[in-house]
Amino acid sequence: MPRDAQPAFELERHVFFWMTQVIGSRDRRLVQELKGVGLRVPEWRVLASLYARRRCSMSDLADLATIDRTTLTRTVDRMQQAGWVTRLSDSDDMRVTRLALTAAGERMFARIWPTVERLNRAAVAELPQAAVDMLRWTLERMKSNLDQGLAGDERAA
Repeated sequence: MPRDAQPAFELERHVFFWMTQVIGSRDRRLVQELKGVGLRVPEWRVLASLYARRRCSMSDLADLATIDRTTLTRTVDRMQQAGWVTRLSDSDDMRVTRLALTAAGERMFARIWPTVERLNRAAVAELPQAAVDMLRWTLERMKSNLDQGLAGDERAA
């Protein structure tokens, strides 16, 4: 490309632009919904991840909830103080700490889930189920492509 040539780029045709727009819009709505119960979006992500997986290491939880380790540590500390999360020793490896929801954490999840589910349904309203299924498959494939590419990049370094 010549030095003074500008790359062709149309923001609205960029798939990652739309993914961040969707997540941003949903998170802004979620912030409003969660204020009344004293929960933040990262805390919701931790609740959902631990509810689905039951017990996770901090590394696994960081990946599932897509929260950087520093923010996750502070988030888990707040959640532990609120009584929603507990830290458990791993029976196979005492160096590993697992996280799990407490009964209060499970109740909080149950309290919040209908709101999140309503927002999720609103996001896909009027989309055919086949389109939603294809979108899920596409996003899973994209994540896998990136993970495989990143792993290949690390091996090449």
